[in-house]
Amino acid sequence: MTQRIVWLTVLALLISPVSFGEERADARAIEAAAHAWIEALNERNLDEMAQRATEDVVLMDATQPPISGREAARAAWRRSLPDSGTRITSTTKELEVDEDIAWRIGALAHERVSGQVVSRGQALEIWKRVAGEWKLHRQMSSGLLARQPLLRRPVPTEPVLDDAREKN
Repeated sequence: MTQRIVWLTVLALLISPVSFGEERADARAIEAAAHAWIEALNERNLDEMAQRATEDVVLMDATQPPISGREAARAAWRRSLPDSGTRITSTTKELEVDEDIAWRIGALAHERVSGQVVSRGQALEIWKRVAGEWKLHRQMSSGLLARQPLLRRPVPTEPVLDDAREKN
């Protein structure tokens, strides 16, 4: 029994680095795919964005109902492209790979070229390996699909200084 445990341990140690190396390579490939997708978004390249998504991609955002399919996603992305002079950045907070499926949590920032942050959010993405290439399969974000106003409206409890009612 003890000899069997020793052999199993040795076998696990021999196999472990191979698996870890493959996971690291997959993680690097997913990071590159996520970075390329964000760059395509910032360049307003809808074709590139769509190519980096699965045919049955699903987008979920707190601002609207789920969007299913590559063409519907393309239309949603068209409506939400960042204004010129601004860009979206994404930083990976967590990434897990399990064979041909991976999930990634990304911190999002919508910034002006000057570096001033317009808004922040986050996304949970599921990436799927299709014909050897990692593609965006599911995306749940907080506000990524909603165009962010550069100036916000005051909340009802804030005083409004130029209200026509105060002029009478």
